[in-house]
Amino acid sequence: MSSDLIPLSIGERAKQLRDAGGAPLRDGQAERTAERLIKTADRVGMGVEEYVVERARRMKVTTANPDVKSAFWSYGVPHPDVPPKQMLSNEYVAAAWAESENAKVDGAARYLEGTQGGQAMSNLHLWNRDVHTALGFDREQGQALASSAWSVLSEKYADTAKGEVAVFAEHAHPLSVLYNTELPALRANPDVGVDNVKFVYPPPHDWPDVARDELGSDEVRARAQVADPAKPLHINPEEYAARPPAERSAVLDNLATDVATADKNHVRITPLSATPSKGTATGAATSAVTSAATGPAAPGPSGAGPSAPAPPAPAPPAPTPVWQAGFAPKPTAAAKGTAAAPAAPSVPTGPGVGTAVGGTGI
Repeated sequence: MSSDLIPLSIGERAKQLRDAGGAPLRDGQAERTAERLIKTADRVGMGVEEYVVERARRMKVTTANPDVKSAFWSYGVPHPDVPPKQMLSNEYVAAAWAESENAKVDGAARYLEGTQGGQAMSNLHLWNRDVHTALGFDREQGQALASSAWSVLSEKYADTAKGEVAVFAEHAHPLSVLYNTELPALRANPDVGVDNVKFVYPPPHDWPDVARDELGSDEVRARAQVADPAKPLHINPEEYAARPPAERSAVLDNLATDVATADKNHVRITPLSATPSKGTATGAATSAVTSAATGPAAPGPSGAGPSAPAPPAPAPPAPTPVWQAGFAPKPTAAAKGTAAAPAAPSVPTGPGVGTAVGGTGI
């Protein structure tokens, strides 16, 4: 992936956001964060893992504008001011894009980490190794906690999306939250569906031309994965390109069928009805979690206090396609079998590889 995919202004702003957000925790901050989580979890009668995930279920990811355009991201892009072996995380590219869109029409765009819930989750520093140590977790336990919490929040975010969504990635890796959690939720979301998932970047340049044209369509990239032949829904671009047209068409038809079946079998992370009755012990505990996450007595580091519901904002003009905001993805051929999104629930796991910046990608 090349940095020339990003408009200069977006790339420069993304780099500024990266530099501003990469500072290490202050002395004692990891210990204070862990202590607050432990104390709050104990107060509501939960373990830390259970409490953090339950808190994620109750974080707010919606905005005043119900028709806001949503950004999703994974991986990163090279940047001339970033060391060669590092990438400019697409979290910052998505943030810079949302900021640019909101400067044109207030409330027009969002990305997960910029929502109230995303900011609160980021302030827990769940990917930070020092926080894991202060919690008494080893590396595997700490990453599992961060992955679970962010996956819950990511599914909730995808569930609230409407219309076209912008995906800042070339494709979805099978170990990413984008692939495992967000895309299944978007396909199942009746307000989005597979036809409204739009990848901002063109497919990788090293794919054969026919694979870039056919596997590079938004519909296919919203369904398939190309990185791991041992995992479901895999298509090898080189092998695909070597097939005759009739066989390629059959591959895409089978993909649509296989994805529909997989989506039906997915187990949701976030229950469809997540708030138990307040008359039960569980209801009392989860009410306390909600209070800890959003009320004035919250001991967590997010600082998220209560706020009155914002009045609905007037709907902005029809969302501007991402490519009209300075991006120019290569047009691709339509995929087979893309008429309707599967009307079934979605799925589950977290990043697991790479250096997560603190959100939904790897």
